[in-house]
Amino acid sequence: MIINKALKILAVIQLILISACTGSSGDGNNKLDKLPVHDIKSRINQNSGLIETLEASGNISFDSPEQSGSGWFELRIRKPDTVFVKIEGPFGISIVNALIARDKFLYYNAQENKAITGPSTDINIGAILRIKITFDELINGFTGGFSFNSSPDDSAGADSENQMYIIQSINELGNQKFYVDPSVFTIQRYNCIDKNNSPVVEVYYSNYQEETSYGKIINFPTTIKINNPSKNQSVYVDYVNKQLNKKDLSFRMKIPSSAKIIKWE
Repeated sequence: MIINKALKILAVIQLILISACTGSSGDGNNKLDKLPVHDIKSRINQNSGLIETLEASGNISFDSPEQSGSGWFELRIRKPDTVFVKIEGPFGISIVNALIARDKFLYYNAQENKAITGPSTDINIGAILRIKITFDELINGFTGGFSFNSSPDDSAGADSENQMYIIQSINELGNQKFYVDPSVFTIQRYNCIDKNNSPVVEVYYSNYQEETSYGKIINFPTTIKINNPSKNQSVYVDYVNKQLNKKDLSFRMKIPSSAKIIKWE
């Protein structure tokens, strides 16, 4: 009887050891099955392509060495050319309105009664939003709907890290790295490193929800965190209300006649 129990215990120990040997290597960096990069890009593009417009509102908070705060925001996006955002503080006090098109922008600071207008260059967008970002990254960032172009190396198998597929690309800001959920092919994290190997921006997506539009399911992130590591700045976005692919969105923005108008080049 004692021998039988001992044998059973040894068998259990043996199973545990076998599992340990065939499982994680202990470095937290298990590799996924190799998939061609173009297959992963195609799945991401398919989901992103279903998002044409977004009307949303929710909570927003920001943190930086200069100031911190929170409020309520309204957001309207029409791909590929228009973004409107309105931020209100406590008691519904208007703080910022911004209408950004691909060629020009209009920004109004209600507290200072000051409006700024000019071309939508990366420098100008970064200055008014206080985070280094391109126009396309602005749209993609708030919708989680990134779109990837094809590359000669796309036939190669994608790398993986911490149970996420890795997609990399290079743009004017630097080297971009995307972490992709292998089950539904959504972006979970995105970061960009400049030519000096310094982080430019980090974006985290979570709390994905399934939305139905045109009879198809869209995976949409309801929580977004954006970091600017070099300046120790963070922005948190939590969508409370959202509607995808609503037609005839309004992008009108009124500026008080008493506002000071500043024109940027």
